[in-house]
Amino acid sequence: MESCMKTIRALILAALIIPTLGAADYVAAQAPSTVGEMVELARVDVTTVAPRNLGSDVRISGSLTPVRRTSLTARVAGTIIDLPVRVGDIVKKGDLLVRIDTAGLSSALTARSAEVEAIEAQLELAENVLRRNSSLRDTGAASEATRLEANAKVLDLRAQLKAKQATVNDAERALKDAEVHAEFDGIVAARSAEQGQTVPVNGELLTAVDLRQMEVDAGVPTSRIPRVRIGQRVDLLVEGFPDRTFAGEVTRIAPTAVAGSRAVRVFIAIRNDDLLLKGGMFTTGVLRIDQQENVVALPTAAIRHDSNGPFVLKVADGFLRRQDVTLGTTWSDQGLVEVKGLSTGEIVVSAPLPQLVADTPVTVEGK
Repeated sequence: MESCMKTIRALILAALIIPTLGAADYVAAQAPSTVGEMVELARVDVTTVAPRNLGSDVRISGSLTPVRRTSLTARVAGTIIDLPVRVGDIVKKGDLLVRIDTAGLSSALTARSAEVEAIEAQLELAENVLRRNSSLRDTGAASEATRLEANAKVLDLRAQLKAKQATVNDAERALKDAEVHAEFDGIVAARSAEQGQTVPVNGELLTAVDLRQMEVDAGVPTSRIPRVRIGQRVDLLVEGFPDRTFAGEVTRIAPTAVAGSRAVRVFIAIRNDDLLLKGGMFTTGVLRIDQQENVVALPTAAIRHDSNGPFVLKVADGFLRRQDVTLGTTWSDQGLVEVKGLSTGEIVVSAPLPQLVADTPVTVEGK
C-alpha cells in the first residue's frame, strides 16, 4: 500500500513539473552532472609561461698546455761554449740560446773552400785546352777525338765543381747551425744540456713555450658532440684562481672518438696575455651548448600526449583547458622542453598529475 502511495505522489509531481519546465528540461534536470569536483592546485603544481634564455651545460676538465711549444735540438755535434738562458727566462724571437764550438766547423769550411778553388783552377785550364783544340781541329792540326777528349775533361771538372760547392754550402750551414736562436717570443720551459757539455746531432738542448695562448684538451661524450661547434664559449676555472673565471673558446674538434672510450677530444683555447696561467694547471669548465634566447620552455612533466598529439592543460576562466602544442629543443639536463602554441602569462599544470582532465573546475593557491 505504501509503495502505491509513493508512485502516485511521483506521478502527481511529474504532472506539475512537466508543463512548467518542458520535457527536455526535465530530462536534463534528472541527468547526472558531467562536471568534476573542484580541484585546488598549489603554486608548485603550475608554471606561468614566460620566455627565457636557455642552454645545456657539458662539464669538461683537463690540463692547460701551451699551444706553441718547441723542443730545440743540436743540428751539429760539438761542445757547448755558450748557454746564456735558464728555465723561466723570457726570450725574444732571434735571441741567442745556445752556441756550439765552431773551431772544427770553420776548419771544415776552409778545407771545402780550398777544394773548390783548386777545381776552379783546373776547370779554367781545361776550358783553355778545349778552345785551343777546337781551333786546331778547324785548321786540321788536331783530330776530332782530341777535341772530344778535352770537352769530356771540362764536363767532368764542372761536375766535380758542383759537388764541391755543395759541400761548401753544407759546411756554411753547419757553421750557422752552431748557433741556436729563439724561433718566437716565449719562455724557457726546460734545459736539457749544460755549458761545456758535448752534444751529438739531434741531442736535446732546450724547450721553449709561448704562454700567451693556452689550450685545454677535454673529452666530450659522443652523445653531446653533435651540438658542439667551433667558436662556442667555455667558462673555465683554474686551480689556484678560485675567484676568477677564464673565458675559453672551442677551436678544434677531433674527427674520431678516443679509442676505448665514448668521448671525442675537444680543444679549447684561452688567452693568457698576463702570463698568469702555466702549463699543466688543472682546469674544470662548462661548455654551453643549445643556447637559445627568448624561448618558451616547460618542464617535461607538463607535456601530455594522446592520439591527437602533445598538449598541455592550462588554467583559464576557472577551468582546466586542453591546449595543443608543438615541441622543439629538449634540455634533458634541466628537464625542460621548448613549447610553441602558448602565450606569455598563461598558467599551465606542470606537476605530474595524470588524473587531471580538461574541463575540470580548478583553483590555484594564491590566485
